[in-house]
Amino acid sequence: MATQTISAPHSKKFATYDDSKLVSFVRKVQPIMEEELSYGITPVFDCNDNLYDASERYRVCRHQQLTLRHSDPVGSLQHGQIPFTAGAATWLSILTRDAPLLAVACSPSHDAWCEHFTSLVTIFSPQRDRYGGSVRWVELCSNPVKACIESLETNPFNRDMFAGGTVSGDVYIWKYDQGGRNERNACTELHSETTDCGKVVDMAWTRYNVMSKSDSALLTAHSEGTVILWRVGKTIVKDKIFKLSIPSAAGSARAVILTQILATSNTEFVAGCADGSLLLCSSTQLIPLGATGGSSTATGSSDRFATPGINGSSGSGPAAGKANHFSPGTTELKSHSFAVTSLQKVDRNRRQELLISCDLTGEVFFHDITDTINSSPALIIKMPLPFKTRIVCSNDTEFIFSPTGSGLLELYRIGTGKVDTVEASLPLKGTPNLIKMTANGKWLITGTYNGTFLIYSVETEY
Repeated sequence: MATQTISAPHSKKFATYDDSKLVSFVRKVQPIMEEELSYGITPVFDCNDNLYDASERYRVCRHQQLTLRHSDPVGSLQHGQIPFTAGAATWLSILTRDAPLLAVACSPSHDAWCEHFTSLVTIFSPQRDRYGGSVRWVELCSNPVKACIESLETNPFNRDMFAGGTVSGDVYIWKYDQGGRNERNACTELHSETTDCGKVVDMAWTRYNVMSKSDSALLTAHSEGTVILWRVGKTIVKDKIFKLSIPSAAGSARAVILTQILATSNTEFVAGCADGSLLLCSSTQLIPLGATGGSSTATGSSDRFATPGINGSSGSGPAAGKANHFSPGTTELKSHSFAVTSLQKVDRNRRQELLISCDLTGEVFFHDITDTINSSPALIIKMPLPFKTRIVCSNDTEFIFSPTGSGLLELYRIGTGKVDTVEASLPLKGTPNLIKMTANGKWLITGTYNGTFLIYSVETEY
């Protein structure tokens, strides 16, 4: 390009310009234009398209670190400060700025005998800062339990109520009193009972009856293949006991070891097993156990909780002792190769219900369970997420969140396979066994890292 070094103004009818200034402007603009042109033609978007990439819509940031202390410092010193290896947490009702109360618990490894001297469930309350721009969770109160808690679950129909299960088979139900004046006693124990069905591995809530909105139902999954259904209303009673097994073509049934449970409706639940099996269980067709003669036939139950033999039964002997023991109708879904570690139900666009499951190796299944009455659940997506044992999926099924070692949180984009990572401020030790998202999708908690939990904020922009 030929340039003129002498400033020579040129005049036309409507404008006057200077060659040297024009050359200077072109030299500045030309590299920028060449860079823009190298990106190619800008695509023309349809007016109905969402112009934001999913990775830009989700902004996940580490918000706070919570560390639980040993409740018995003397005992901790005597026993060599046993590290926490398992954690449980559940989000309760919202208190301020879309931030809910939080219940957490930790326990050491139970491969060997444990004295349970650190058995507490601790409630944390969100507190706004002095300027009202952010929240921090502070310890509110603690409730002692008989043995180490490894499962906590909130009642979705009354988020002030939550349940916990211990490694010794104890079942607890608490309620938070928002109007209480004494914050140290804000959490009331409504019920506690010790079962003989083994360790409580997981819990799930559902409606007791679609016609009754006052009563809820709590399902507790026990390691020995038993699911107990509790009726929770003005009184709390053990309503039914389900014994699960895997049916076979030969007519025999194989015993199972349960690892996870999820209520998919008021009449169905899904159980995950240690051998990778996924069992869809229905309470509309029940086979009584321990009965004799004609009583052992399948019982159709239009009312899910109409249990024969509990009220007004005059039976005697072993049959009467197991009047509330049943084998539920069971459908085996596509099985994982290893133990099931995560179960979640997502309502996609309010038209499709998806069951998301993950196993010990990170293999993730998506089953369509929209209409289980008229069709068998179908496996529609199968994806590998190596070494992701605990996952939670966003409500729009765009992202899978999973905690990893050293305090990292990974965001996996389902559509493209892109992975983003949120790092902790300082590396943490431990293998997290927990990830829970709030009902509004704005907060995540992961853990435990030797007694430390991480809280993340999740912002969504559309």
